[in-house]
Amino acid sequence: MTGAATNGRFDLSAAAAAAAAQNEAVPFGFTYKGEDYEIPPATSWPLAAQAQIAAGELEAALTGLLGEDAYRRLVAAGMTVGDLNLLFTAVGEAAGVESLPNLPAPAQRGSTPT
Repeated sequence: MTGAATNGRFDLSAAAAAAAAQNEAVPFGFTYKGEDYEIPPATSWPLAAQAQIAAGELEAALTGLLGEDAYRRLVAAGMTVGDLNLLFTAVGEAAGVESLPNLPAPAQRGSTPT
C-alpha cells in the first residue's frame, strides 16, 4: 500500500485518500415504500457506526449512516425491526460480508413431515 511518508511516518490520511480514489466503492441504494435511500459504502463508514452494529444498536447505526431526516422518513413509512434486520443483511451481502455482527442468523429450513 502506498502512503505518503511525512517525517518518516506513514500518512494514513493520504493513503486512505489514494485507496478511495483507486477503489470505486459504491453506495448501497435501496427503496422502501416508493422512496429511495442510500447508505454510504461500508469502507467509508465511521468507526462509531461499526461499533454500534457490533453492539446491536442498528437504529443508531442507520441514523448515523443515513442522517436524521432520512431515518425519520423510514420510521414514518412504517419500517419494522424485521425490515431493519433485512436491510443490514442486504448491506452486508453487498459489501461481501456474510453477516454483520449481532444480526439474527437466517432461519434454517426445516423438513416438513409428510
